[in-house]
Amino acid sequence: MGLLLVVLSVAGGVRVISSLDESTPVYAAARVILPGQEVAAQDVVAVRVRMQEPISHYVDATQTLAPGTVALRQVQVGELVPASSLGSASEALDKTVSVPIDPAAAQSLSTGTVVDVWVSRRDPEGVGTAYLDPELLLGQAVVARTPTGSNSLGMGIGRAAVQIIVPADRVGAVISSVDQEAKVTLVPSPAAAESSS
Repeated sequence: MGLLLVVLSVAGGVRVISSLDESTPVYAAARVILPGQEVAAQDVVAVRVRMQEPISHYVDATQTLAPGTVALRQVQVGELVPASSLGSASEALDKTVSVPIDPAAAQSLSTGTVVDVWVSRRDPEGVGTAYLDPELLLGQAVVARTPTGSNSLGMGIGRAAVQIIVPADRVGAVISSVDQEAKVTLVPSPAAAESSS
C-alpha cells in the first residue's frame, strides 16, 4: 500500500509539472535563410519557447516542413521562423505593389481579399480629365494591406493606397498604369467568392 501511494504521488507530480510547462515547440533558423531559398529540415531547429503571442505567428515545430517550402524574406540565425516568412516558389516571385483607388471602395476590402484589377486609361483625345473604357489588367490578385488612418490618403488627392500582391511578370504593367495616372478599380473576384462558398 505504501509503495502504491509513492507511485501515485510521483505520477501526480509529473502531471502537475507537465501542466505548468507552457512552452511551445517552434522552429528557429539553424543558419541564415535567404529570400528565394528552399527551406529544408537542416535549415531549422526545433526549440521550446514560452509564447506571449499566438503560435500561428510562427512555424509549428510539431509539423514537418512541406517539400518545396521557400523563404519569402531573410531569417537570421537563431531567429524564430515567422509563418509569414515561408511560402511557395510562386509566392517568392510575387511582389507587393501599391495602387491608388477610391477611398470608399478601399473600405470594402480587407487583407486577403482576392480581386480583379481593372484600369481606365486617360483618353489622350478627351477634353479635360477623360478616361477610356475600363479593361481587365490583372485577375486574381490578393490584397496585402488596406489603408489605415495614417496612410488612407497617400497617393494623390482623393485616392487611398491599397497594396496588392502581383506576379513578377505583371509588376511592370501595374506600375506603368499607375504612373500614367490611369483610374484603378479593384473588384472582388467572383471566382474566389464562389470557391470560398
